[in-house]
Amino acid sequence: MQTINMENKTFNFNIPLLGLDGVPFVNPDSTPTTLGAQLAPKIASATQGDALKLLNWAITIYNNKDLTLDLSDELTLKDFIKNSDLPVIVKGQLLKVFDK
Repeated sequence: MQTINMENKTFNFNIPLLGLDGVPFVNPDSTPTTLGAQLAPKIASATQGDALKLLNWAITIYNNKDLTLDLSDELTLKDFIKNSDLPVIVKGQLLKVFDK
């Protein structure tokens, strides 16, 4: 019988979004665009799911704080990212956060 580890993990999306050349994308004020800045608005504008949980995730990520998730929530967020309309260059980098 396989057991599933329900231990919480912490993730931080305050990581620069990199172009194909490995150079960070920058905002008009010359600060790097972060993965969290791409993800938080997508979560906040979701139309389905646990509204309070998603809102809390969006606020946490938007404010560059660590997001602590159990395995179920981690899988939920991964699926959200995979099924979002974000460009692949963003999705791929977001999904790599879970591998750290």
